[in-house]
Amino acid sequence: MNRIFIRNTVLQFVFLLVFWLALSGHYDFFHVSIGVLSAAGLTLMHLKIRRYHFEQDPVFKDGNMGLSIRYSRYCLFYIPWMVWQIVLASLQVAKVVLNPRMPIDPAFVFFKTRLPTIGAKVILGNSITMTPGTITMDISGDDFAVHALMDASDAGILDDSMPREVARLYQKDPGSMIYDIRIDRG
Repeated sequence: MNRIFIRNTVLQFVFLLVFWLALSGHYDFFHVSIGVLSAAGLTLMHLKIRRYHFEQDPVFKDGNMGLSIRYSRYCLFYIPWMVWQIVLASLQVAKVVLNPRMPIDPAFVFFKTRLPTIGAKVILGNSITMTPGTITMDISGDDFAVHALMDASDAGILDDSMPREVARLYQKDPGSMIYDIRIDRG
């Protein structure tokens, strides 16, 4: 096995255990041992997925260490950007929910993406779902199906800002990332 893969597996276990301990707030033998078992179980269940991702995604292959470092560095910019998008979307959804008329206009948004890897598509799908007012319903190859609660919810997809931010994790100048957009408001 690759040293990076083993290191990342150990780090995943440690982060899960620390997360468990932080949420539990109990540090007796019983709670710590349950935390260790839970973190180990999740890490073991996740190994097959990580191994596939590690072998298939060019960001994590042995020959692309520079790309992997670039990916890690850009995550430092992507995560705060994503948190800001979540805050903005939360405020938009709260405004609609608190409005007595509730101007909700649900729609399905279908589009194709030019994202380079499976991992990039999963990150985009999860980013869309984490943003209040939208949920990724299906990802099949390059095709995405997203449900949006209102027009403002799908703005980050339709203006290509969210897909471009995800693409920057993998390449310098992504250009346009989505095409063949179809909106179904029926």
